[in-house]
Amino acid sequence: MGTVKIFFKSLLYILLTFVAFVVATSIFVPSYSFDEPKTFSGTYLHNPYENMNPDNWIQSNFHAHTRQFAGLTNGRLNTNEMLDSVYSVLGFHHVGISDYNKINFYDSLDPSFIPAYEHGYGIFKIHQLCIGAEKVRRLDYFAFQNLSMKQHTLNRLEKQTRLAIPAHPSFVKKGYLVEDMKYLSNYKLMEVLNGFRISTAHWDSALSNGHLVYLIGNDDSHDVTDITDVATRFTMINAPENEAEQLLCALEKGIAVGVDFPVKVDETLEQKIERLRKDLPYISQVELNNDTLLISASKQIRKIKFIGQNGKELDVQKDKKTAMYVIQPEDNYVRCELNFKGGATLYLNPITRHESDEIVKQRLDKVNYPKTIMLWIVYVVVICCVLYYLKRVK
Repeated sequence: MGTVKIFFKSLLYILLTFVAFVVATSIFVPSYSFDEPKTFSGTYLHNPYENMNPDNWIQSNFHAHTRQFAGLTNGRLNTNEMLDSVYSVLGFHHVGISDYNKINFYDSLDPSFIPAYEHGYGIFKIHQLCIGAEKVRRLDYFAFQNLSMKQHTLNRLEKQTRLAIPAHPSFVKKGYLVEDMKYLSNYKLMEVLNGFRISTAHWDSALSNGHLVYLIGNDDSHDVTDITDVATRFTMINAPENEAEQLLCALEKGIAVGVDFPVKVDETLEQKIERLRKDLPYISQVELNNDTLLISASKQIRKIKFIGQNGKELDVQKDKKTAMYVIQPEDNYVRCELNFKGGATLYLNPITRHESDEIVKQRLDKVNYPKTIMLWIVYVVVICCVLYYLKRVK
C-alpha cells in the first residue's frame, strides 16, 4: 500500500507541476495596449509586381511535415527523401520542411535551403510558420490565448526568425479570430492558403485595417502518399534564381502568387503531374497605368474578381485574356482572384494606397507597463494564497 500511495502522490506532484507551468506561462505575459489602426490612404498606388519577370516563376511549398519524435507529431510516415522526391516530380523547385518545433536540416547544403519550423503546442492551433528561423522558440501557451499573448508570440518570434507567419488562421474557431487581425501587427506574411483552410476573411481584415501583409500558400502536407495532400495549395514566387535570399526577399516584397489547385481524389501521381503541366497557369502581367490595373495570364482567365475594403467585390469579369480595372479614389486596396478552366485559382497580393513610395508599416502594440505590473502583483498574491491554503490543509 505504501508503494501505491507513493506512486499516486508522485503522479499528483507531476500533474500539479505541469498545471503550475501552464498557468505561469499563461499569466505572466506583458499586457499590451493597441492603437487604433489606420486604413491605407494617399495618392501613391503601390504595385508589388512592378518588377515581375514572367519567365521567373518558382513553384514552392514551405509547409510540410516528416515523422518526428517517434511519431508523436503528425507526420504520418513521411521521410525527408519521400517528401523531397514526390514534390520534385510534381514540378516544385523549392521544397520546404517545417516540422513541429524542430528545424529539419535535410539538404541544408542546397543554395535554396531555408531553415523553418511550425511553432505552437496550444490546443486551439494558434500556430506560426517560422521561415528563415535562427532557432526554435520552445515557449508557447497551452490553452486560451488573448490578444496580448498572440501579439507577444509574434514579437518574440520576429526576433528569432526572418518571417513569423500566422499559420492556417481559420483552422480553429477559437484560434486566430478575424477581429484579431484588426490589431495584430509586426508580421509580414499570412498563410492565406493552407491545405486545410483558406483564410481570406482574416487577410481582408488585416488589409482593411491598413496592415501591409502579403500572402503565402502551402499544402501543410502530412502524408505524401495521399495524392490529395500534395500540390493542392502552394506559392509561385517570382525570383531570378532558386536561392534562399532571393526567395525570402521576393516573399517579403509580395512578388508571389498563391495557388489553389483542384483536388481529384481518384487520380494517380502520374495523372496529377500531367494535370499540373496542362492546367497550371502563371501570371504574365500585373501593370499599373496611372490608376488602371491590367492583369494577364498564360491562359484565358475564366473569371476574375477584384476585391477591396472589407472583402467587398468591386468588379467581376469573365473570359478575359487581359482584365482591366480602374482603381477608384475610395479603393484603399485592390486584390485579385483569378479562376481558370481546369479549376485552378490564383490569388494575387494587393495594390495598396500610400502617401508616398516610402512605405512605413504601422505598428499598433505597446506594452502597458502599469497594467502589467498590477496584474502580476495580483497573480503573485493569488498564487501565494493558494500555496498557503494547500500547506494548511495538508
